[in-house]
Amino acid sequence: HPQFQNYPNLQRVRTRTLEIANQVDVFFQPLGVRVALLAVEVWSEGDKFTVGSSARAALEHFLHWRQQELLPRLPHDNAQLLTGTHFDDVSVGMSAQASMCSPARSGGVSMVSTTHIPPAVTPPPACPDPPTPVPQDHSISVLVVASTVAHQLGHNLGMRHDGTGRFCHCSDLQQDRGCIMASPTGLTPGLSFSNCSQQDLERSLRQGLGWCLSNVPEPRSLSGTPRCGNRFQELGEGCDCGLSVECTDPCCNSSTCQLVPGAMCATGDTCCQDCQLRPAGHPCREPLGECDLPEFCDGVSPHCPPDAFLQDGQPCAGGQAVCYGGACATYEGQCQQLLGPG
Repeated sequence: HPQFQNYPNLQRVRTRTLEIANQVDVFFQPLGVRVALLAVEVWSEGDKFTVGSSARAALEHFLHWRQQELLPRLPHDNAQLLTGTHFDDVSVGMSAQASMCSPARSGGVSMVSTTHIPPAVTPPPACPDPPTPVPQDHSISVLVVASTVAHQLGHNLGMRHDGTGRFCHCSDLQQDRGCIMASPTGLTPGLSFSNCSQQDLERSLRQGLGWCLSNVPEPRSLSGTPRCGNRFQELGEGCDCGLSVECTDPCCNSSTCQLVPGAMCATGDTCCQDCQLRPAGHPCREPLGECDLPEFCDGVSPHCPPDAFLQDGQPCAGGQAVCYGGACATYEGQCQQLLGPG
């Protein structure tokens, strides 16, 4: 609600939030990840819970509200809260580490302010290491807010901070900026992820963290006005291969975002080959581990079916662990996922 009070115009808030989400998507695209916005909820008459002045408490309240109130009416993978409330624990953003796809923990909070705020803190929720400070030079800029949200999403995806001993680099370092997942440096927020962030993401996905991310959102479920050329297939589009100067898909007309005559699907679709649907039974997703199951094309949809896995509680790792959310959950493995080897 305080964020709405900063922009007491519902359409202006929605437009600005869409701009932030679009920029977050731009940040993640080089990693092979797309961020699709399903909904924007503006609390114009009052907060749904007490946000308070503590970022840590605000995160816990938000995650509880998300699980109890938001998920039942809007299925989604992750939620981020933008608030105009000032935190007094020197934090402008906080999120749960390696929590993507968790109904209870997949989310983050970011403070939106027009003034300089001290660094944020993002605590790992499972293993007993102290929290690590995160640099933030927070302002009203869409780029800066998007960088903060991308940082929180990065933690949700298992990315750690770019420590000095990790030999991390990104293009922003040549422009006196840190990378998006940088530890405190005094530099302005980064606009690109580092090689370390990419490695953390790949490790997390191999361990099954992103089991809920394999489904393609229905075009009618995406928020905002459909826009041909943004690489999202939205309502009324048969395909979207980007702008004409970047489209390389022979199955898609980039000017109209419709399939070319004779095409049944677009090249980027998992169950598509030479503009035609792959036959039923063609493997489209290999299992990521012993708790995951393979998926196969159904001969009807150009997309691979949603990820399937063994029921939670099934034994794995020779009976030393159990399956949970498609991953073999061992204490050691969870700590390594949160904090890295060692």
